[in-house]
Amino acid sequence: MTAISELGTLLSADEASRVAAELRQRKLAHLAAKRAYPEHRSAVRDLLQDLIGSQGDVLRAAAVLDGIAAVPRVERPDLVWTSPQVAGAEGRTTLAALDLINNAQKSVYAATYSAGKGSPHLVALANACLRGVSVTVVVDTRKMSEHAAVIREALPDARMWTLAEPDNGAWAIQHAKVIAVDDRTSLISSANFSEAAALRSLECGVYSTEPTVSRGVREQLERLREAKVLVDY
Repeated sequence: MTAISELGTLLSADEASRVAAELRQRKLAHLAAKRAYPEHRSAVRDLLQDLIGSQGDVLRAAAVLDGIAAVPRVERPDLVWTSPQVAGAEGRTTLAALDLINNAQKSVYAATYSAGKGSPHLVALANACLRGVSVTVVVDTRKMSEHAAVIREALPDARMWTLAEPDNGAWAIQHAKVIAVDDRTSLISSANFSEAAALRSLECGVYSTEPTVSRGVREQLERLREAKVLVDY
């Protein structure tokens, strides 16, 4: 990789803009690198020196950084873990991901295999219903009918869907664990709607702010409902 491509991968738009401004002002790579995030500074210093050498001019190198800052960025998804916290752990926690539901303004589409009374997920969904948010929850009734009943009791104002009985009688289960909010944010996870999944179990998921992912979840669930693969609970 060239210095340009490595800097483009390493620096955020804001970092690249700050480093470019400092490079114009101070003309020295080691001083400009101090405007990057602390964990990036050593690498940025070395890459800036290479960049200035290849461009032959500090101002041209700064212009390259301006170009890096101007490139549209797609926010990367976050890992969402539920597990004992350890030093160096990264990503959101399942409880933090509940902000996704708490910040819903128009719609929530969710699916779970099981749920427990007092589940933080159900509390957040109930509060969303009270705010006037349209809530749709897909549940399993093949093996988890008691859990579906718990969800129905906790969310009397929500739409609830479940898998239809297939023509050949070969029942399947609803095993997806997803939350999609406002065609804006989504969580694809291993975690069910239970207190253990939110607080104690080892679970992992991906939290995305890419609208196409959230919209794709909603559209697929609606297509399944229109095709009568999913039916009212």
